[in-house]
Amino acid sequence: MNTKQVKKLINAFVAILLLALLTMLTISFINKPNIQDIRFTNLDKIKSNNVNNSNQEFKVTDNADFSYVVVGYRFGDVNSSVILKKGNKEFVLYEGDILENTYELTSISPDEIIFKGSGKLYKLENKVGK
Repeated sequence: MNTKQVKKLINAFVAILLLALLTMLTISFINKPNIQDIRFTNLDKIKSNNVNNSNQEFKVTDNADFSYVVVGYRFGDVNSSVILKKGNKEFVLYEGDILENTYELTSISPDEIIFKGSGKLYKLENKVGK
């Protein structure tokens, strides 16, 4: 092989590589990701709501409008959590987390789960494992 043939062979390899890279680039533009709008809760608003609620008295209410079901829980000194289900949605919450921007998880025990929101306490009976 002389140098002209080697040069043509290298140029052909580079051209094929370039064509493959351009094809992959075109495919990546065609298959772009579907970016969905995610709305985060304004933390300042939650903190101000918690400050306002701390001065109010809480009353225990019936859970008619609080239709969540306890699916699972983890109870301990730290990092206690609960799994709730409403319809086809499941929520994993730790103590102090806010459920659907309305209810704050205040207490987890083997017997009951307690939420507070809008000046009311919501108690869910914990029937998991019983």
